[in-house]
Formats: sequence, C-alpha cells, structure tokens
Amino acid sequence: MRFALGSMLVCVALWTTAAVGQPASAPDMDTVKARIAEDDRRRPVVAIQLAQQALAHASPTPDERRWLRAQLIRDLVRMRRHDEALAQALAGRDEARDPKGQLHFDVLALTALADARRNEELLKRYQGIAARLPPAAAATKDADARMDAANAWRLAGTALLRLGQLPESNLLLTQALRVFDERPDAVYETSQTLAAMALLNAKLGHPDQALGAVQRAIDASEAASDRSSLPGYYLRKAYVLGLLGRPDDQQAALLKARTLAQEELRPYELAVAATNLADVALQKKDYQAALAYTDEAIPLVEQSGDQESLWVAWVNKGTALNRLGRPGGIDWIRKAIAAFAAAPGMDSNVAEVHGLLAEELAFNHEHERAYEAAMQFKRLTDGVRKAADQKRIAEANAAYEADKRQRQIEALEQEQRHQQRFRWMLALAAVAGLAAAAVAVVSRYHVKKAYGAMRDMAFSDPLTGLRNRRHLVATIATDLAQAQRLHAGTRGDAAPTNADLVFMMIDVDHFKAVNDQHGHAAGDAVLKQCAAVLQRQLRGSDTLVRWGGEEFLVLARQTNPGEVHVLAERLRASIAAHDFVLDDGQLLRKTCSIGYACHPLAPDADGAAPADWNDTVDLADQCLYLAKANGRDLWVGIAERDARRAREHPGTHELRAGLDLGLWTLRWPDGRNLAWPAPAQLPR
Repeated sequence: MRFALGSMLVCVALWTTAAVGQPASAPDMDTVKARIAEDDRRRPVVAIQLAQQALAHASPTPDERRWLRAQLIRDLVRMRRHDEALAQALAGRDEARDPKGQLHFDVLALTALADARRNEELLKRYQGIAARLPPAAAATKDADARMDAANAWRLAGTALLRLGQLPESNLLLTQALRVFDERPDAVYETSQTLAAMALLNAKLGHPDQALGAVQRAIDASEAASDRSSLPGYYLRKAYVLGLLGRPDDQQAALLKARTLAQEELRPYELAVAATNLADVALQKKDYQAALAYTDEAIPLVEQSGDQESLWVAWVNKGTALNRLGRPGGIDWIRKAIAAFAAAPGMDSNVAEVHGLLAEELAFNHEHERAYEAAMQFKRLTDGVRKAADQKRIAEANAAYEADKRQRQIEALEQEQRHQQRFRWMLALAAVAGLAAAAVAVVSRYHVKKAYGAMRDMAFSDPLTGLRNRRHLVATIATDLAQAQRLHAGTRGDAAPTNADLVFMMIDVDHFKAVNDQHGHAAGDAVLKQCAAVLQRQLRGSDTLVRWGGEEFLVLARQTNPGEVHVLAERLRASIAAHDFVLDDGQLLRKTCSIGYACHPLAPDADGAAPADWNDTVDLADQCLYLAKANGRDLWVGIAERDARRAREHPGTHELRAGLDLGLWTLRWPDGRNLAWPAPAQLPR
C-alpha cells in the first residue's frame, strides 16, 4: 500500500506546477513511460491513471497517443475493466490515421471482448476485419501487421473453440501459430495459442496431444519469465490431467495454479483453482479438504461474478458436509438446483445436480426422497437427451441421406457395369449354352449387398457395434405381433409360458466418474466391454440395444415372466465380476443397476387399445432408478401384473402409483432390502 500511495503522489506531481494557479505543464513522455513501466504489473492502477491523464493532455504526438492508448487498453483488460478497454479501443480506431492503425485497435477491441468471454460479439467484430487479415499476414516486411493478423486469428479461434465450433477454431489457431513461430519474441502470443490448442485437442478426444501443447505453453512462459498467464496454463494442464485419469498429478497442477494466482494477484484463477481442488478432493473422498477448498472458493467466486461456478461450489460444499455427517449439506445442494433452474439454458446442469442429490439422499438412507430425486433426474435427463437426440438424429439423417444417395449412385454404376457384363454373357451364352438367369442373379446380389450396408449403418451404434434405438423402433411391431400370436395360441391354458416380451434397462453405475477420472477414451472402453459382457449372457433370440449414454436395453423374446430375475441376476453378476481393461492397462471394476418389466399381452375383454410398449420401457426405467436409489449393483423388476386392476386404471404408468393400486408387484434379490416402498407392499 505504501508503494501504491507513493506512486499516486508522483502521478499527481507529473501533472501540476509548483505555483498554485498556474496552468498545467506538458508532461515529459519519457518520464510517463518510465513510471508506467515501474508500476506493479500485477495490479497496474497507477499506470492506468497516468495513461488516462496523458491522453487527456493535448501535447502527446500521434505516435505517443497510440502507444499510451494501447498500453491503457492492455492494463484495463488486466484489471478486468472490459467496457472501458473496449471504449478506448474504439477511440483509438477513430484516431488512427491509416488502415494499419485501425486494424491494430480493432485487434485490441477483440482482446477486450475475448477476456470478457463475449464470444458472439467478438466474432461479429472479427467478421468485419477478416478480409483484411490475409494481406496483412502476407506483408513480410511489416512485422507489426503480421502480428495483428495472427492475434486476430488467435482471438477468433479461441472464441470459436468456446462456442464448440472446433474445425473452424483449429483452422484459425493453426494460421496464427504459423506466424508466431517466426517470432521468437512472441512468447505470450505463442503460449496463448498453444493453450487454446490444448483445449481443442482435449475436446477432440486427444488428451495426450493436449497435455503436450499446454506443457509447451508453460515451458515457454517460464523460460521467458512471463508469469502473468501461468495460473491459467496450469489450470488448463489440470483439466487435461483429469481427462487422462491422473488425479494426483491433477491436484499438483491445481496447487501450482493456486500458488501462482495468489502471487500474481489473479482472483478469478484463484477461485477456479480452489473450486477444482474441491472437485478432486471429492473424487479422492477427502471430504474435509473438499470443504476447506470450497469455503475458500465461495467468496472468491462471488467476487468474480461467475454465477455458474458459484453454484457448483454450493454443490461441492453440500456434498462435503453431507459425507462428513454435518447438517445442511442437502440444503446447499437444493439451493444450487434452484439457482440453476432459474437460469436459462441450464437444463443439463439441473438434471446432473438432481442425480447428485439422489446419491446424497441414498447415502443418508433417505430412500424414498432419493427415489423421488432419481426420478426427477430421469425426467430431466430424458428431456435433455431428447433434445440432444433430436439434434443428433437430424444430423445423422442428413448424413445418412447423403451417404444413401452416394451409395445409390455407386449401386447404379455397379449395376450398369454388371448389365454390360450381362450383355457380354448373353452373347457368350448363345455359343456356350450358359444360363442367362444365373448372371442376373449375380447382378441383383451386388445391388442388395449395397443396400444392406446402408441399412446396417442406419441401425447400428458405431461405438459398440450393437443395434441402436432406431432399430428397435423399426422392428418392434413385428415382435409385438409375433408375441401376441404366441400368447393367443395358449389362451386356453391357465398361464401362458415363454410367450412374453421383457424390456430390461441396464445402466452402468457411476459411469461419469470414469470419464472424469480416466478420460472419455476410458469411458468408451468400458462401454464396449460392457456390450461384449452382456451379449455373452444373452440368448440368440434376445436383442441388446445401445439405448443412449451408458444405458443399454435388452429385449428378451419368448420369456417366462417368472424366470426373468434369473437373467437379470446373471447380467448384474457378469458386469460386477468383469475386469475392465483401459488402454493404459489399468483395471477397473464396475457395477450396473437393472430394471425390467414384462410387456402385457393378455387380450383385453373390454376392447381397449393394447398397451403401448413405450409405457413398459418407462416402467422398466423407473425400476432401474429404484434400484439406483437403493444402493446400485441391484436389479428390481415388475414380477406380476393384475390384468383386471390394470383395466380399471388404464392411465396409470407411474411405478409407485401402480403399486399402491395393486396393478403390479415387484421382485428384487434375496438378501437385499428395498427401503421404498414399505416391505409389506412388496410381496416376494
């Protein structure tokens, strides 16, 4: 504080005369520049005031004013005074005497918008100067113009990265890096670009490349003693290490980021480091440390104005308190849910926090409330997934139609070639007595093969090779009709045997932790191995479907309802016993939760519409979430339906309501307690 006060006195002295009442004298620019350079670069309050006062004076030359304003913009950005920085950039552009000067201040405006994360506004301004950048970058004799062009590409590429436009981001960042690589003195710009490319590679599923890029950024900055950006680079490194499943190294990088943020007076980076340290501590089940880091993070995040990070900190605090057995934990989580729900565009966050709430309530043995939270998680997740699925389906359909057209063209070309061969064969047949029909069969075979490949592409999951949801929707009517015929054929028997369809939902427990701790490549490996393990336990007549995310659906045909639990237990046990091998050779043990329901096929005496198979899938899903609310690694299924009561209550599709009305009963493993509903309501 003494240094800052002394600097302020010098600042005032530069702009006053010894005699009171005399007009202010022109400043000595060399002195002003020296004082600006001497100011604390971590918190350049005095430098900002000096530059502002110098610009208010009429005496600086145009070049001096350009230098002062550019320095002022950078210092304002450092102090996160973004609107002031943007205003100064626009003023500098208006003062510029030539297109080169205008471009320089255009790029400084992008700098202010990038630091404020106003990405859409940044890209709109970028579009206004994009056409001027290639000529500027090609001006080999004008190093400043080349740097301005490269910085514009870097800033726009970073904004595109934040908005998820990865190919476009990659193009611009690569262009920028080519220019920076020619400038050994461009340490800051090179490091910033490398850090952005690290995040780009991480999002593209290349964490090893991402780690290499961010380490290059750290090494370059440390070699040049440029410490201002190091807290952000270490935060980026910690993020990538988290994807690689290296929590100890991730924690070390976060601690380094925290120390640097404290030294460099970077409160926002300090808040992010503390928040992420709490996340890592929760993963490692060090709840005391998680609580301490969260208490450190909350006031810092409040000061930064980052509401989403604040709400995440509330969730972390609630989880830590709950796991430590202290009061108030659930209240903090519910407070975060309310905040996320009140903000637009946060549907996926609301769903995810409801899932965490269900886990914490189950940890407290509040199983009924855990089930309610789990069902709310399911409803919200289904909504988010439906929106995402609709987008993916639209994109997949577009790609499918394009590929279909291409395959049709190829098939027609191939058919034309075969027809040409066919004509030659006919000519030969007249001489050699060959059968023309055989040639036609060969021709049709190749066309059918091409269309079969198109059909397989549309109905298969590319990761696991299983059938997908589209396949089930396309074929379920045939399965229902066949099952109905089998059921009708046994109408005279007391109870049909091996005629039912069973829908079984399977969800990998704590799958998100695999992605968080080991990376998405590990998650993909777990899903592929899950598919293989489950497939080995099924009959040839059953179908295993990749339903979405970490969920699988089994359609078991010609099944005895009284024996479905045997299949459910076999599937559960096979997952629990499997050693999941990751790409690095590490072994994981995982469990799964299962819910099942038999599709009602009994004829309806009242002539009502037959039951919708989607309702049966939904009941199986509700059984799945009941299993999750009771500790996971568990199966729960609807063991029996009362057809008469079902006809009396045709609109009932909610699990608990159906149990209360006696529409169906549940079954679960011997030796496991199902805490909700009450055991008296659940016959074995």
